[in-house]
Amino acid sequence: MTQYRKYAIIKHEDKMPRTKVILYQDEDGRAPLLTWMDRLPQEVQDKCLAKLELLAQHGFNLRRPHCDLLEKGIYELRIRRGNKHYRILYFFNGRNVIIASHGCTKKRTVPR
Repeated sequence: MTQYRKYAIIKHEDKMPRTKVILYQDEDGRAPLLTWMDRLPQEVQDKCLAKLELLAQHGFNLRRPHCDLLEKGIYELRIRRGNKHYRILYFFNGRNVIIASHGCTKKRTVPR
């Protein structure tokens, strides 16, 4: 998982404006998203990183089935492996900056 720690900011440039995906860090410098990802199987970690890259690539234009609006500006990035569903929660800070804050394994609904 240490490879993910190097990518606290994921940038992607193409024809659309550049979107930055920044991992939220608490006061102690820990990123809850990375703490959660550390506990996942490697294959799921790889899928999460691929979805974050896709989010960086498409930003506000990314839609279902990859992501969805939960409520009040909070979005979920949707990852699935077999019958397990994983979610990465994020929000926009302006149009071209995304803050990825937490991850969870979905049971029935995303925890609040």
